[in-house]
Amino acid sequence: MVDLHQTESGLPPEHPWLALSRWGIVWRAALGAIVAGLCVLLVITLLIGTTMPEITLNLVWFGVPQLLVMIATAAVLGPWLREFHPFLQSLMFSSIALAAVFALVILVEVVNRVIGPSPWGAGLFMVLCFASLPYFLTGAIGYGLAIWSVTPRGRRAFWPLLVGVLLLFVGSWLVAQLAAG
Repeated sequence: MVDLHQTESGLPPEHPWLALSRWGIVWRAALGAIVAGLCVLLVITLLIGTTMPEITLNLVWFGVPQLLVMIATAAVLGPWLREFHPFLQSLMFSSIALAAVFALVILVEVVNRVIGPSPWGAGLFMVLCFASLPYFLTGAIGYGLAIWSVTPRGRRAFWPLLVGVLLLFVGSWLVAQLAAG
């Protein structure tokens, strides 16, 4: 018989993730989301096949509010999520952050309808419907990276990964800027 009621943490008791403070979880989750988000952004830019830096910057600005929601989610639920297995923590974190973004978008859409009806209908809601999969992947992968980054092996790999992704993003944006100019 299988007992589905979890009575202990999904991580070993000596895992460094369990010893982190709320803010230790938050800044690691934010950096993990930045790494994953920039990777997703680079993939989207390659799939679109664009070299226009304006589109890339628009996608970055679209990701900033999502990053803020992920930071708030990690601040509120990070200590509670530690009770679960790392894979489940990542899925739950990303799902809750995505649900929070949908709730905020619905609120913004209602306010926009009251203030002045848009001829485009539910524009922001439709954009989020298309962006929900990349957003979910960003949150799940980013939170998983955050959990992994506190282990000795993860620490040695995470910081070069962060620097590498930032350099790749800035380099590709500069090349696109030079090609467009």
